[in-house]
Amino acid sequence: MSVKPAFDFDWVSNSDELEQAAATLVNEPLLSIDTETSGWQTGNEQLCLIQIGVPSSKRVLLVDVLGTGAPKALGPILSAATPLIVAHNASFEERQFARYDMKVKGVRDTLAMSRELRPDLPNHTLRTCCKLLLGLELSKEEQTSDWSVRPLSNRQVDYARLDAEVALTLYDYLAGLEERASRELDLGVPELIAEFSSVSRTKFDLMAPIAHEYAFLQAREAKLREAIRQKMIEGAEPYDGPFGKAALSKVKRTEISPQRVREVFPEFALEVIQEHVDRKRFDSVARERGLPKNAIEAVLDTIGFYERLSLSLKDETGVTD
Repeated sequence: MSVKPAFDFDWVSNSDELEQAAATLVNEPLLSIDTETSGWQTGNEQLCLIQIGVPSSKRVLLVDVLGTGAPKALGPILSAATPLIVAHNASFEERQFARYDMKVKGVRDTLAMSRELRPDLPNHTLRTCCKLLLGLELSKEEQTSDWSVRPLSNRQVDYARLDAEVALTLYDYLAGLEERASRELDLGVPELIAEFSSVSRTKFDLMAPIAHEYAFLQAREAKLREAIRQKMIEGAEPYDGPFGKAALSKVKRTEISPQRVREVFPEFALEVIQEHVDRKRFDSVARERGLPKNAIEAVLDTIGFYERLSLSLKDETGVTD
C-alpha cells in the first residue's frame, strides 16, 4: 500500500501570504523543494505549484503559483547560503526558478547523491529510491495529471505533500551514509592505507560468493535491453503489460555548429570553439597505420599537471591504482 503524507500542510494562495510564508523560512537550516508543472508535454511548460518541506515544524507549504504570481519572495531564501535546499533531480527545480531569474544556491540533489552512494540501484527515481532505500511505496499516478486546474484533487494534494516530505527522509538516509563513509579521515597515511586494505578485503569477501552471477546478470540485462530496442526498431509493438512498459521514442541528437557560432556570436566565438582530438581514436588510427605506440608523443602539448596516486595493496584481491 502506498505511504500517506505525515506532515501538516499550509496553502499559500496569494502574494501577501507568500511574503508572510517566506519570512518564516529565513532562519530554517534545512528545506526541501519540489515543483509541479503543466504543459511540458507540448513544450509550453508552466510552473503551477511549489512544495516546500519544513522539517523543523513537520509541515509542507504548498505555494499556488497560479495565485501568487512570480514567486520572487522566495528568491532571497533560495539564493542564500542557508537554508540547505534538498531536491530530487534539482536541475528540474532550478530550471523552473530560472524562469523568474531566481537561482538556487545551497542545494543538495538526492538524485546525484543516490547515484554516487548507491550505484547498485536499478535506477535513481524518487520512487525507486524510496522503495529500495526507505521501504516506502510511492504512488506516481498523479505525476502527469493536470496541475493547472483548480481546485486540485485530494490525490494531487497528497502527492505534492508527500514528494516534499520523503525527499527529506531520503536526504537523511543518504547524508548518514555519506557521513559514515567520511569518518576519521584525519589520520596518518599508514593508518589510512591499513583501513583501505581492510575495506577492500571486506568488500571482496562480501562480493565473492555472488560476483560471478552478478556479472552475468549485468551482462544479460544489457543484452536484453538492446534486444528489446532492436525488435521495436524492426517493427514490434510497444509493450504495456504486467511486467512494465517499453516503447521507442525519437530523441533529437544535436551538436553546436562552430561555423554558426562564429556567425551568430562572433564576440565570444574564440572562447567557446576549441579543437579536439579524441585520444582513443588517434591511438586506433595509429595502430591501423602501423605507427609505434609512442607516435602520439610527437603531437602532445603539456597543459598542466595533476597528482596521480599509485596505490598497491599486498593482498592481491585489493590491488588498485
